Amino acid sequence: MGDGRRGDGMARQGAFEERSGHGFGPLLLALRQSAGLTQEDLAASAGLSVRAVRDMERGRVRQPRQSTVSALATALNLAAGEEAELAAAAGTPRPTPGAPARPAPEAAGDAHAWPVPRELPAACGDLVGREDELAMLADLAHDVARGRRQAPGIVAVHGPPGVGKTTLAVAAGHRLGAAFPDGQLFLDLGNTGERPMPVAEALAVLLRSLGVPDSVLPRPAASLAGLYRTLTRDRRLLLVLDNAVDEAQVRALLPSGGGCLVIVTSRRSLTGLESAARVAVDVLAAGDAAGLLAAIVGRGRVAVEPQAVDRLARLCGQLPLALRIAGNRLASRPRWRIDELVAQLADEQRRLTALTAGDLGVEAAIAVSYRQLRPATAELLRVLSLVPGVHFGVRLAASVAGVAEHEAARAVEELVDSGLLLANGERYRLHDLIRLFALDRLRREDPPALRAAARDRMVGWVVESTVAAARQLDPEAGGTPTDADQRAALDWLDVEDSNWLATLRDAARRGRHADVVAIARAMHWYSDAATHRHPWHEVFSLGVDAARALGRRHDEAALLNFLGWALYLCQDRNEDGLAVHRRALALAREIGDRREEAWALAYSAAIGIRTGDPEGATRLARQAVRIFDEIGYAMGQHIALAILGGARAALGDFPSAMRAHLRYLAYARNPSAGLTPTGALVWQASGAMSLGADLAGLGHWRAAADRYDEAHALYRRTGTPFGQASALYRYGLAMRELGDEAAARANLRRALALFTGIGSVWWQERVRAALDHA
Repeated sequence: MGDGRRGDGMARQGAFEERSGHGFGPLLLALRQSAGLTQEDLAASAGLSVRAVRDMERGRVRQPRQSTVSALATALNLAAGEEAELAAAAGTPRPTPGAPARPAPEAAGDAHAWPVPRELPAACGDLVGREDELAMLADLAHDVARGRRQAPGIVAVHGPPGVGKTTLAVAAGHRLGAAFPDGQLFLDLGNTGERPMPVAEALAVLLRSLGVPDSVLPRPAASLAGLYRTLTRDRRLLLVLDNAVDEAQVRALLPSGGGCLVIVTSRRSLTGLESAARVAVDVLAAGDAAGLLAAIVGRGRVAVEPQAVDRLARLCGQLPLALRIAGNRLASRPRWRIDELVAQLADEQRRLTALTAGDLGVEAAIAVSYRQLRPATAELLRVLSLVPGVHFGVRLAASVAGVAEHEAARAVEELVDSGLLLANGERYRLHDLIRLFALDRLRREDPPALRAAARDRMVGWVVESTVAAARQLDPEAGGTPTDADQRAALDWLDVEDSNWLATLRDAARRGRHADVVAIARAMHWYSDAATHRHPWHEVFSLGVDAARALGRRHDEAALLNFLGWALYLCQDRNEDGLAVHRRALALAREIGDRREEAWALAYSAAIGIRTGDPEGATRLARQAVRIFDEIGYAMGQHIALAILGGARAALGDFPSAMRAHLRYLAYARNPSAGLTPTGALVWQASGAMSLGADLAGLGHWRAAADRYDEAHALYRRTGTPFGQASALYRYGLAMRELGDEAAARANLRRALALFTGIGSVWWQERVRAALDHA
């Protein structure tokens, strides 16, 4: 052992003699090699980063600080004289006899003797459903690690309260930390507390993490920022800034080096933060929500009650915080059945209270963002809880709040920025739990008169707007709407469906019968264009009840005919539809409403064709044609004529059927017929379909296929999926008769997909039967 020590000392002496005249770096390299240490060994023993050792040996750091030299001397086990020579080469004072072997850093920025910071909190062991977000963060980290950036990589992770932004950022930090060997810093900026962290305080915390002792921290905030930028210029750091308040707070804390990655979490989207990538964190998908519950509660336990688990996930709004609280409550009560907690959460007035466990609470998390809102924006959030539909636009928000549209737009954007409102283009929605929070605050903070006024404004706007849009499609409403007007009306009715339908239901519950009748009657022509898109049987059934309650018998007769149509055509409930039309016929004859009498006869004839009674259908259709002719209602007359043609075709009288359908098609193409542009296209498509069937009955399959193809193109122009599907189905049958099996199957499959999308079971079975036959 003694000889080994002498040999080591002789090697070191040789190193001094050979290298001491060439500067600190070569000397340090010689000492390390003679000690048999790698750069990693020396860095670990001295509490430095590998990069720091490498930079010193290469001469990039020519005059390290005294504390760094002392740490290196201790790690190399140098004698006093050797340490003095190393200090001399570094240009630092010689160590004082009796001083500690490795003193604490004594100057600002002396990171070489400071432990590499590893400040990330423990990662969550049951993270689920964030693969895409983690992949995006990994891509950015890889880009930063390649060293091709002049500025730090910045990513803003934003989303509503309780969605798991911090959990995601910490998980990403642990996965990516190895690419940032100079440390991983974590700082909670306090946006969820009463007092967000001031910038100067945040800078001081970060500088301490980087090895700057309190005794040398500069006092002016500007000096703190300058020192922070200096120390981060050449380091490879991962920095997680949690719960950021705004862009200004984040900008002051950004490192200056291009080798740094900064992950910022905030409820706000931080749109003003320059050069930042953004990761919007949403609620979990249904399967991932159930997976999180299983990870907390135990897979065996959730397997016993799968339906209760799905219901629990929906009641939690698939919000990770709510799911975690619910899971923790179940985990702490192993004898509970899951459906017991489901029963508690089903009560909306108790749900937020029930979603509290220990120091976790959904209501408390939402309240933090709510307290930071302007009074006008907070009021808008409260009244938005009254919106009945799934989503809404700015105009509806303005109506319920009773403010100008530009004021509502400003408040809505503030709610989006705060994470309290979810945006999808120009549509917005409240998360279910945030809606319950806002509704609770509405009841607590606003008087009943204000709540009633807000609801009345909203209902009035929805009813007025819905009726106005639907009348754009009514050929008898007057005016001359353009094709663009009608397309806009169709789009509005499609987009606002959850609001006008929910308003209709709410008005029916609260006895606002006139509003119900107004909406239901206006929907007649829209229902033709959106046949299977909405629950028309419910819409018109509510209309019938409201008209009866008001004693408006003519409206009741019309709405009974609408209801019968919805039952047989949209739901394939032929017998139910026929029973309703018989009620309409009896009422129309009782009150002398010949128009509704004729409609009841025409619709009953259409059902007769579907149910295999073409003789009866012929009789009823002829009666309808005659009555419409007598009262001078050409539109109804030609619809009844088309039905009569269908009845004659069902009897095999195709020449008669073609004559009827040609008259119908000529009317549809006549500009003076009074049809709207969209209505004319639908009529022409329907006429082409009927003629195609007549030609097919005559065995003229090529001509029939051409008519079906024409009908499909017209239905596509009007955006009518049921019509498109019907045309494709008929076209497929025609191509089969023409011997083109490939084209037949391709078109039948397209028809099946469309019928499946609109939920038409009866037609799905017909298409499947055709495919099986083919």
